Parts: sequence; structure tokens; C-alpha cells
Amino acid sequence: MNNPEEKEVYQLEIPVKLDVEAVVKRLKIGRMSDRLDGMALELAETAQKIARPRAVYQVSHSHLINGNRVDIDGVIFTSKVLSKLLKGRDTVIPFIATIGKELDELPVSRGDMMRNFCLDSIKTVVLVNAVDYLSGYVKEKHNMPRAALMNPGEIEDWRITEQRPLFSLFKDAAARIGVTLTPGGVMKPIKSRSGIIFPDETGFVSCQLCTQVKCPGRRAKYDPELVKEYLG
Repeated sequence: MNNPEEKEVYQLEIPVKLDVEAVVKRLKIGRMSDRLDGMALELAETAQKIARPRAVYQVSHSHLINGNRVDIDGVIFTSKVLSKLLKGRDTVIPFIATIGKELDELPVSRGDMMRNFCLDSIKTVVLVNAVDYLSGYVKEKHNMPRAALMNPGEIEDWRITEQRPLFSLFKDAAARIGVTLTPGGVMKPIKSRSGIIFPDETGFVSCQLCTQVKCPGRRAKYDPELVKEYLG
């Protein structure tokens, strides 16, 4: 791996826009729903007040090396899918986003499974909203009318260990927003996300390549034909 080029790193404080009713609806699980509603409402309102999602990103340049390797600012990433998506692309936006530690510090007993279930779901919604906000901000700020994104570990072709080279692009900037990386490549806080935003006119969504059919965060149907196109 070459030394990554010095780049300006942008830090973004992300507003929390939590649709409390939508969160409650997301948690509906049959006969337990009534018991969950009040708890979910309380936790969602608390999250709205105390969560501090934030992100860092930079404007980088990509260069295709071969069919499964791409160079971004001197750092090599290995993925057939990413290489295909970035072919012919110059400008890309690596990022790291997190919901912060505030919600992790809420005093919830480990034995209170229902409350932990509610809180975990709310954290996920806050993270998804934060990444959506970041993507929209980047598209407007950097003249990228249509874009897609990929995250290490989201599909088998781009392993979670690729978060380490991605983090190397940012040097100490990840620590400024409170995100660290374990030796196994897992981010702390857990509700954090890293990846690359890039121009895309095809409507690509990485869910189309993911085999976890019942994933609650799925945004597009699994597409076996697209899998053949990118991984065949």
C-alpha cells in the first residue's frame, strides 16, 4: 500500500430528523406491539434530543488497476464490484459516519431485552438517516446529481477488512468524530458506517447483490442477473 495523499477532510454535524411514528411502526411485532409502543416512543424522543450523528468525508480520485483492484489516492482496494462501479470514474467520496456514543451511554439494563431491542432499532434508523443526509449533502455540495454508495463488509466481494485501508485515507480524522477500528475491522461505536460515494446513473443499490433476503434494512430486491453481471 502506498502512502495516501494528503487531502482536506470535511467534518459534518448531522441533524437528527427522527420520524417517531415511523420508528414505532417499524417495531410492530404482533401481540407485543402495544407494550412496545410506549417504550419506543419514549426512547425515540430521547434519541431526538441527545443523539449527535456526525461524519467525515473527503474528495478523492480513483484509478482502476485491473478487474478487481482499484487505487484511491494511493490506497489499494480489492473488489470486483467496486472496480466495475468505479471504472471510468475519477472523483469519489470516501466517508465515515456514526451516530456517536450518546445513545450507547443511555442507562439500559442488559437484561431488559425489550428496551434494548427498541433502542437498537432506533439507533439503526438514526444511522440510516445520517448516511442518507450525508449522501444528499455530498451530491449537492460537490455537483453529483446521481450517486450510489458501497460499504466494506456489505457484500462478500468487498470484505469488512477493507475498512482498514479506507480508514488509512483519513489518518486521525475518524478519531475526531469518535470512531475507532478494532483489529478485526469492526467500527466502534457499532452504529457507524464507512464507505465510498460515487457518481452513478444506473440506480445501483448494493442490496441488489446481497443474499440476505430478509434483511430489515433492504432497499432493493436481490437481482441474480446483476450478480452475474458484476461477479460472473
